[in-house]
Amino acid sequence: MTDRELRAYKRKLRRQREQRKRMLAMMATVLLVFGFVCSYHSFTARANDASTPVAYKYYTDVVVKSGESLWTISDRYVDYSQYKNKQAYIDEVCSINNLYDGSDIRSGQRIVVPYYSTEFVR
Repeated sequence: MTDRELRAYKRKLRRQREQRKRMLAMMATVLLVFGFVCSYHSFTARANDASTPVAYKYYTDVVVKSGESLWTISDRYVDYSQYKNKQAYIDEVCSINNLYDGSDIRSGQRIVVPYYSTEFVR
């Protein structure tokens, strides 16, 4: 190997080392930023969770009165922070009680309905 070829080879090795160093620095920076983003998200998620009260789901049975429908019963028990609308709540009530639609209930019938409370009951 001539002197000229040796210098060219050393330059090539030096460039490769410099590229590796730049790549490692870039990867370290990306990992550091990712770590900060994850820790920030974790911190803000915990802060938001601490400010919102916990809602516990319970079930109770209701005796259907004359003239009542699932729509009127749901007015007393639906929690819109847990359900997107009243129909979603009624669908769950129908599912719990094996009702095909809301018109299946009769006066005097007992149905189970879910409700939410911030108090924990044992």
